[in-house]
Amino acid sequence: MTTAQWTRIGLVAAAVLGALAGFAWLVGGPAGGPAVWASGGAAVLALTVTAIVRARRPATEAAEAQASGAQASGAVSETPGSVVPRAAASTSISEAPGPTASEAATPGSASEPLPPGPVPRAASATPVPPPAPAPVPVASVTGPTDNTVAGDVSGGTVFQGRDLTIHQPTHHTVIDTQIVHSSAAEPEWPVVVGVLPNEADHFQHRELTDRLTHTSDGHPTVVLGQVLSGMGGVGKTQLAAHHARSLLARGAVDLAVWVPAAERATIVQAYADAARAVLPGHVDEDPDRAARQFLTWLQTTDRRWLVVLDNLDVPEHVRGLWPPTATPSADQGSAPAPGTGPLGRLVVTTRRTDTALAGRGRSFIDVGTYTPDEARTYLATALAGLPTPPAEADLAALAEDLGHLPLALSHAAAYIRDRRDSMTCTSYRARLQDQRGALARMFPERESLPDDYARTVATTWSMSVEHADTLTPRGLALPMMRLLSLLDPTGVPVAVLTSPPVLDHLRRAHPGRPAPAGQDAEDALSALARLHLVTRSGFGDDAVVGVHRLVQRATREQRATRPDRDTALTAADALVRVWPMRVHASALGQRLRANATALVEHAEEWLWEDGLHPVLTRFGESLGKSGALSQAIDHWASVLDTARERLGGDHRDTLFTRHQVILWRGMAGEANYAAEAFASLAEEMTRVLGADDSQTMSTRVQSARWLGRTGGEQSARQVMEDLLPDLMRLLGPDHPDTLTTRGHLASLRGKAGDPRAAVDTYAALLEDERRMFGGDHPGSLLTRSMLARWRGRVDGAAAAIEDFEALLPDQIRVLGPDHPDTLSTRGQIAAWRGVAGDHARALQELDVLMTDQIRHLGPDHPHVLTTRHSQARFHGAAGDPALAAELIEALMPDQLRILGPDHPKTHAIQADLERWREKARECGA
Repeated sequence: MTTAQWTRIGLVAAAVLGALAGFAWLVGGPAGGPAVWASGGAAVLALTVTAIVRARRPATEAAEAQASGAQASGAVSETPGSVVPRAAASTSISEAPGPTASEAATPGSASEPLPPGPVPRAASATPVPPPAPAPVPVASVTGPTDNTVAGDVSGGTVFQGRDLTIHQPTHHTVIDTQIVHSSAAEPEWPVVVGVLPNEADHFQHRELTDRLTHTSDGHPTVVLGQVLSGMGGVGKTQLAAHHARSLLARGAVDLAVWVPAAERATIVQAYADAARAVLPGHVDEDPDRAARQFLTWLQTTDRRWLVVLDNLDVPEHVRGLWPPTATPSADQGSAPAPGTGPLGRLVVTTRRTDTALAGRGRSFIDVGTYTPDEARTYLATALAGLPTPPAEADLAALAEDLGHLPLALSHAAAYIRDRRDSMTCTSYRARLQDQRGALARMFPERESLPDDYARTVATTWSMSVEHADTLTPRGLALPMMRLLSLLDPTGVPVAVLTSPPVLDHLRRAHPGRPAPAGQDAEDALSALARLHLVTRSGFGDDAVVGVHRLVQRATREQRATRPDRDTALTAADALVRVWPMRVHASALGQRLRANATALVEHAEEWLWEDGLHPVLTRFGESLGKSGALSQAIDHWASVLDTARERLGGDHRDTLFTRHQVILWRGMAGEANYAAEAFASLAEEMTRVLGADDSQTMSTRVQSARWLGRTGGEQSARQVMEDLLPDLMRLLGPDHPDTLTTRGHLASLRGKAGDPRAAVDTYAALLEDERRMFGGDHPGSLLTRSMLARWRGRVDGAAAAIEDFEALLPDQIRVLGPDHPDTLSTRGQIAAWRGVAGDHARALQELDVLMTDQIRHLGPDHPHVLTTRHSQARFHGAAGDPALAAELIEALMPDQLRILGPDHPKTHAIQADLERWREKARECGA
């Protein structure tokens, strides 16, 4: 009888006797005392005997078990495997069915040694006796599989096998156990661990697909690490999964392990699963130790393997868990020789560009958007089932609207297919371009996403922005991304993003911290770039930051990242801060205008909260001075409409805007309109602002200037001379407006028939400008140019060439060789050479100049038109009037289109055309 049975009998007897004693006391009272004492004594005796039996019975059972073959107290069934008591023996466990002793010792059989060191064990109720000095065979329990236990295993029960079902007895004996996995058989190759993502519908083959294959095939004897790095939504995971399936299909790998790498725990678990799938021996139960066993196997196996770490966006997660890769030889700088290292492939997908992801044989492969052809091909395939297939032009336009981004193209195609009966490519584009509609409504809902993708377009990037904001300097990436979302996606000058207004904005985002410096702004941009949210190109003053337009739109629309009034005003202030006064037709001027255009599109309301923001003024002036006269007029007309609506007709900003509209219409050729309109506006400003207001004085100066351009040189000269003393009194002799007026007066004196007075006035003005601003100031350089022109008219072409040749090196040094003023000086030198009679050299220099002007200014710039006119003129002067007439005939349509029929230069060119036609007829006669 077992200890448990003896215990139950004793407890029952004691309980019965105790109950009898209590009943005797209740019934008999004091008279029943002898019965009570007898029953109670018997109960105590029963409890004492039970305790003694309970204490001595385990030793007796142990002795009986050792004598009879040590039978277990619980019933266990297993497949394969069995349960055996643990006894002192050597550490070797072998399992059948049916192996002979020689088979058990054969490598690769079911017999494997336990790993060195202690095996983790559950807490034991009794001390474990020390191992016996010699092996003692232990009989196995009868079952489907025979087991042999030998070695340093004692004091408990060993469960051996893979699938165990344990029927535990109802008693409370604590069983000290070890679970030991049986040896695995050789797996059937190839083995796939993890779940490869399904291939996307309409998977688009791309150049990177072949690049992955060719690169890995070119290094078949070493481990090659390829890090696919790109922004969210470019198809990195699909590329990696396609590559894995391709290798498996070609029999190029024996093992493929797909590892979700967003968390370290999932990496470890995937490695542990791989270890249990391929290791022939014992695999540790602890995932970390099992992962290390798998990495060791990768290092030493002759099997070909592929490990894919998907979505590894935190490099720290894989520290100490990198699969082995080829490292360059210290002597030769090349990969290890065949047979000297592991044999496999590593592919990583990530949004990061951290250096920690490269090195030790791993190299970055930048994954960008589709090429235009790839995007168009994808859409053509994805939308082929529509009732009316889209035209090639519509597909190309939609691909362009979506920035050729694979994720956006996939979701847009699914959205259109879901509405095939009512939506076309054209109607979808119209909805997409309507900024009033949220981006989330342009793509399928989450439950309708195609290709098993779990995130919407907007969510994909908002998560990246949140991640970037956790990088150093913490908390600055998000406000920087808000700024970028309002500016030009093709390139924001880094100088804008590191300017004082931006640094103040970053300080306001975290008022409790030390004020950020320029390097902190640079680091915030680096954090965004490391997540592929932005791209950076160029160096120094040419450095720019680009953003995908859909990333910008998602940032503007997501509640957590949406820019606010402070963001918009910061962007505007930053543009004004870095916008030079005379950088208009250059690449920098064009880029600044593109950023101003984007800012006006996304945040115009905020730019009017305190009246007309200076960025709107700088933008309009730059458009006009760059030669884009029609765009300047359109800009100022739009600003004027807004000013009248928001501020009223008599507000000084509204009057200023009217001044700008008149000015640029005059510059575009409407000289008579400008003269009349400026005279009318000057009267109105005098009434509203006063005669001595600086804005009124500026308009009166322009009125006189345009009067001089319409044939009233003498009257305009007199008005300007009357105005100059008032300007000097009100603004001072050194004020920029006063100096500008002196320049206008000098020109009017020359046009009124006194070129010597023009030279003297410009010479005096240049002396004052050098004294106040220095010789390298743009105003000083402009005055030198005007002085050289009038010197040519007074002192001859040689004097003009001398002055312009002295000016050109200073302009190249200060403004740069591509600046419009520098190019204009080259044109003046060539023109004066032609005037001097050196037509061949003049034409040669004009031909070279034309190429540079078109490259830097564009074919429609007014300076290009002037150069074309000069070429025609000097061909005629050189004796070829027919060619001159032919060149002017080709020039006229562009002149009329750009400057209009009423522009003074248009009239001059028309006159020249008639003159050279007449000369050509004379020569022909």
